[in-house]
Amino acid sequence: MNEMTIVSLNEQFERGTLTSVQLVQHCLDRIAKIDPLLNSVAELNPDALKIAHQMDEERKTKGPRSLMHGIPLLIKDNINTHDQMHTTANSLALSDLKAPYDASIVTQLRNAGAIILGKANLSEFAYFMGDEKMPSGYGSLHGQVKHPYNTEIDPLGSSTGSAVSVAADLVPVSIGTETNGSLMAPAYMNGIVSMKPTLGMVSRYGIIPISAKQDTAGPMGKTVRDCAILLDILAKEDSKDPVTKDAHFGRKQLSEAWMRPVKGMKVGLLFITQYPYSDEEKHILEEVRKVLTSQGVDVLDIPFEAKRVENHKALVYDFKHDLNHYLKSVKGYTQMNSLSDIIFFNTIDPERRMRYGQSLLIESNETSGDLEDPVYLNMRKLQETETRRFEDIMHEQGLSALISTLWTSYAPVYGNPCITVPGKAIVDKKPIGVVFVGKKFDDANLIAIAHAYEQKTKHRIPPVFE
Repeated sequence: MNEMTIVSLNEQFERGTLTSVQLVQHCLDRIAKIDPLLNSVAELNPDALKIAHQMDEERKTKGPRSLMHGIPLLIKDNINTHDQMHTTANSLALSDLKAPYDASIVTQLRNAGAIILGKANLSEFAYFMGDEKMPSGYGSLHGQVKHPYNTEIDPLGSSTGSAVSVAADLVPVSIGTETNGSLMAPAYMNGIVSMKPTLGMVSRYGIIPISAKQDTAGPMGKTVRDCAILLDILAKEDSKDPVTKDAHFGRKQLSEAWMRPVKGMKVGLLFITQYPYSDEEKHILEEVRKVLTSQGVDVLDIPFEAKRVENHKALVYDFKHDLNHYLKSVKGYTQMNSLSDIIFFNTIDPERRMRYGQSLLIESNETSGDLEDPVYLNMRKLQETETRRFEDIMHEQGLSALISTLWTSYAPVYGNPCITVPGKAIVDKKPIGVVFVGKKFDDANLIAIAHAYEQKTKHRIPPVFE
């Protein structure tokens, strides 16, 4: 079987050369063979083959529900599933948690006929636990996720397993989450595509949080088109997450956004003064310019002086407030009832439970957790004033995207959508992606621009496993 994409699998379904049962079994066999090298999968769904059989029967009698009908995917193990699987955040503290309800996005995936094949490993508590010594993709419950191309490359996190499993073609697509770079960074480093949608496009209900001000789930795949198809399923209004109410006009035609013509659009190549590009990065950005210009896109150079955004100082307030709220929603299904419980649990066996410390958990617990605290509100105001500069530049210059070989805190803190696409094949220890940032709720145009670049370059090559 060639590398799996949503598009190629649907073509095989339509020809009658593939069934969902065959596809799920192929993924299970590949995981059994390859994932011991990678540790990207936390847990498999024991009902996956049964669900695949049901989807095959339904395809015969009623037709497919969506383009994800009968297609397996992995979801990050901080997303609730109300089934036989656990939801752990890769933490021993939550190893007992079987969620009493599906996350809203899981309900939407099931309604679309998708098969939740299993849970993907992640950096413990989405990389909001210890200090800088903790490796990306590590957790006390399931250990360390490895890079599929070269184990000396940092796979980055926190959606590490979601990215690695797609890069290794264990599954066609996956779901990750981002607070500040946790979709962009692992996708960038593992040579795949990911999209962080505008904050509010996708419900966060039922996802172990860091911050309701910044958290969002998003798709990971091998192509922009696959990510757009998956995002179209995820992007729904949800009464359980009020922030989704304001995003209705941004959800239109996401699945077909890749077809939009880019001729006449204007984009900016971002040159951040404090971070001079390497010769290789300059070459990649010149390729971006050439590819988009050839398709009728006006490409400008945008100099930008970035300022340091001390985001974690606000996140520690959010984490205490939002995690304790989440734990109330699963009360009785885990022994952990609060952040304090988790911190104490870890101190009982520090070598196993907090090998790299828990400084962020402690710092968070020492805050008031009061999101009306004037100190917190002032920090948020300062951060949002700084990070809205990307949005302001795009409106002032009439741009549909800002493009760089760097991901920054500007888009995730302010809520802008962003996409990363491979900027080169991974043939050495320095992966480079191209990061596209768009205006809020202009996700469809961002998809079109990233797709236009991707289709003329197609840099991704699959990893080889002996």
